[in-house]
Amino acid sequence: ELMQPTDIFVMDHSSRSYLRKPPVLKPSACTPLFLAAFDRGAGACIHTHSQWAVLVTLLVEQTALRKGTALADICFEIEKIEQIKGIPKGRGKAGMMGYFDRLRVPIIPNTAHEEDLTHSLEAAMERYPDTYAVLVLRHGVYVWGDNVQKAKTQAESLDYIFRLAVEMRRLELPWIDQEVLK
Repeated sequence: ELMQPTDIFVMDHSSRSYLRKPPVLKPSACTPLFLAAFDRGAGACIHTHSQWAVLVTLLVEQTALRKGTALADICFEIEKIEQIKGIPKGRGKAGMMGYFDRLRVPIIPNTAHEEDLTHSLEAAMERYPDTYAVLVLRHGVYVWGDNVQKAKTQAESLDYIFRLAVEMRRLELPWIDQEVLK
């Protein structure tokens, strides 16, 4: 809520040129990742280093390692949580997810430099075409939406879900019906 309109970079999508740049800020190293979301129809993209997003990736990573699952195939999944209703069903699909839907947020491996995440992010977007977010292992999350308000609402909903998931795991509660925790 501390950001002002003058703090936001505005880019012409087709020419990739900036229409407005804050005078004291430089473009983010995340710009190629934001553009990947815009190329798929997003109107806004938000990247955070939420501790809850990071913790969820660590919990999913831990489970994958214990089960022998390849880290390239990991995904955060949760269902039967009310706040899932804050996430759209998918690009081109009407309405929001429901209580009984399973939210899937792919997780990609981290890299030393943000711009090096672009290929993995694009691959996750292709593999999960209905997703509005991608988690980065041990790093954070990228969330996009049709406009700034929707992207912000989705980011807040996801952060709430990630926090709840961390607490559920602490209490040994499953995220999905078939999940075996031990």
